Amino acid sequence: MFTISVARLKKAPAEQRRHHLAAKIASLPGADGEPIPVVSPVELVLTVTNAGDFLWAVGEVKAAARFACSRCLQEFTQNLQGRFEEKYRLRGEVVVEEGEEIPVAADELNFTDHVIESLILSLPMKPLCAEDCLGLCPNCGRDLNVEKCTCPEESGDPRFRVLAGFFEQPKGGGSGGSTKT
Repeated sequence: MFTISVARLKKAPAEQRRHHLAAKIASLPGADGEPIPVVSPVELVLTVTNAGDFLWAVGEVKAAARFACSRCLQEFTQNLQGRFEEKYRLRGEVVVEEGEEIPVAADELNFTDHVIESLILSLPMKPLCAEDCLGLCPNCGRDLNVEKCTCPEESGDPRFRVLAGFFEQPKGGGSGGSTKT
């Protein structure tokens, strides 16, 4: 899908090539294996440089995906942007450098896995249709962005209702608030 030929670039030290690629990806894997639909073509702007001993590839990835808001459950589209950098050796064998494997450059390089990985890393942890989204009413389920609900507002955390009358008890312990000596 995102494959380029680097056969000529491998023979031209200090040369640089820029590629604009686009392809359709149906979906990205989301949380719990639920697919996230990609609603635009995925665009890749790729710059590959022959740095003498290796090829240096830098990719900028853009796409739009459809999400359900974490607060109000309405669907919305959000733009995703990702970036990746990869090194490919021109001579020798695969080398492990600083815990990272550097493969040998073939005449064609496929960047599809890098594109998908950078898009997955750019997914929002908690997708929101808007920063100020009010969400759903916890009692009646109405979308508070559309209409205000008529449910009574409860103050405080319901788990602490048991303690509501704690400070209204008579002071001093014992009956009548006095202590015997």
